[in-house]
Amino acid sequence: MTTFSVSGSGTHALSSGVGALQVHIDTLPIRAGSGGAYPTNWYHVGFLRPGDGTAYWEPIPIEATDAWISVPNGSTILGYALSSGGAITVTEVIGPNPFAGPSGATGATGATGPTGPTGAAGSTGATGATGATGAAGATGATGATGATGATGPTGPAGGSGVLGFQSTHRASNIAIGSSAWTDILSLSLGAGTWLIHCHVVSEAGTAQSDYFRVWDGTTTFGSAWQTISTGWVATIAFQTIPIVLTGTTTLTLQGNTQALTAATVHYQTISNLGSIDDATVMTAIQVA
Repeated sequence: MTTFSVSGSGTHALSSGVGALQVHIDTLPIRAGSGGAYPTNWYHVGFLRPGDGTAYWEPIPIEATDAWISVPNGSTILGYALSSGGAITVTEVIGPNPFAGPSGATGATGATGPTGPTGAAGSTGATGATGATGAAGATGATGATGATGATGPTGPAGGSGVLGFQSTHRASNIAIGSSAWTDILSLSLGAGTWLIHCHVVSEAGTAQSDYFRVWDGTTTFGSAWQTISTGWVATIAFQTIPIVLTGTTTLTLQGNTQALTAATVHYQTISNLGSIDDATVMTAIQVA
């Protein structure tokens, strides 16, 4: 997989064999609006437009914080135009277009057309003169025998696409304030490439904006925010870009709020459907 980030407008080359794109909104544009879908659907974020170097296909709107975009087979370039202040991260997925159906059966061979008339014979060209035989060159010296190269190690066998899985959840409510980031959940992950998915349910003490991020103490790998009215309960879900770890690393989900009154992050479902601790969850999937 190849990952790149863009903003503004322009074009970016695509790797050979790309069949789909995973698009993550890093920063919402100033004029972005939201719809009533779940997860939230966005508009006025921007457009993507794949092409093959000679022309472009129809523009595709960016409508979700994490979205799959179908890329027509043979695409070699990606045009993009984002509204002011917006930024996205694009991850290429190599392989056939997952949204295209299988190839149809080969149609029957059409009838053979009539034989065309025989064309007139062209005139015979003049025979060229025979060139003189050149002298035999001297025999060159025998070169030294090259050394045999060492055989490289055998690579690991191919996997099923998911190499590891970890998940954790809140076992009690926790308050997040505005003075500093508050740790909500953590996972200790080994070396490899990981995707992190977070699901958070929070309740506002007053009208406020809540912020969430996944980081390792130095680098933020994914973030999201939401605005909640006084006394309301809201749910937000977001996913990081692929994270490459070279050794055992602890990743932490943290929360913060702009309000003076702390927000509450819940651990149980709010809808009286049971007492399962599934309201606030952090999940890690190893893909390489």
